Amino acid sequence: MSKLYYSYDDIHNIIKNSVNSIEKYNPDYILAIGGGGLIPARIIRGFIKKPIYVISVESYNDFNQNDEIKVLQWTDKDFKDKKVLLVDEVDDTRKTLKFCVEKLIRKNNVNKLCIYVVHNKDKEKCTKLENTDYISGENIKDEWVIYPWE
Repeated sequence: MSKLYYSYDDIHNIIKNSVNSIEKYNPDYILAIGGGGLIPARIIRGFIKKPIYVISVESYNDFNQNDEIKVLQWTDKDFKDKKVLLVDEVDDTRKTLKFCVEKLIRKNNVNKLCIYVVHNKDKEKCTKLENTDYISGENIKDEWVIYPWE
């Protein structure tokens, strides 16, 4: 599989080009998925000045994708009737996003959600996202992505 390499400037510019869509959603909170979503969430905050919360889950290791997602950190914040922007770096299989969305609805009463990913891989996903807004900075081929923070 070929690899795509991105610099911090590349990521910043992709996010900057998404700001109008993010502003139209007008979130009350930014919720970063720890690991890949932290730096994009912080860049977004530079544009929209909203508080950031962090959740962290693990589904990948250095060699393959695990079958089960493990929660490393979660918030107790009640997001009922608040607009939440859930941020991650890439929508690959959608397994992580699916897990996080379902847990946020169940545990944190999220009922207004928009997902922002820097990259959406153009491939079949494990699920469709219903009742959720979705913003992708770029749609890319199914290639291995190397981010500058890795």
